[in-house]
Amino acid sequence: MNAKLSHLLLVLLFFAGCRKEDFETTPKLVLKDVKVQEVSTNFGNGTIIEVEFDVLDKEGDVKDSIFIQKVDAATIPCPANSILSNLDYKIPDYPSSPRQKAIFRLKFSTIQLDGYALLGGASCLPRKDTSVLRFRVKDKAGNFSNQLVTQPIAIPR
Repeated sequence: MNAKLSHLLLVLLFFAGCRKEDFETTPKLVLKDVKVQEVSTNFGNGTIIEVEFDVLDKEGDVKDSIFIQKVDAATIPCPANSILSNLDYKIPDYPSSPRQKAIFRLKFSTIQLDGYALLGGASCLPRKDTSVLRFRVKDKAGNFSNQLVTQPIAIPR
């Protein structure tokens, strides 16, 4: 009886491990996590935002650019909240292989912190900055990924 259960468990684990990933020529972005945290430093109080997503690509050549756009999601938009619009960054080199799944972790901060991109710009005080972040990547062949959009993020000031 135990041997039959063991064999059944092995078969189930095999099929669970064979789950097909969506690898295509066009890169695909899949959101994993968004963390927002208030911080206090010697330089002042601020907020850090960390966005983590998977990048799936059939050729594994997602090494060109990442495009980031911060869009005001508030009911009454603040004109100064689109300061981080349409930023185009070179993706650092990393080992690649066909049918690659890479994890991108992007870090932003409202104050100057090592390792974090600064979310600058004026704010419409006293209200919080409520924005969405949009991401796209471009591979070496010039293919653009789907657009990944976060839920509205309330950024305390």
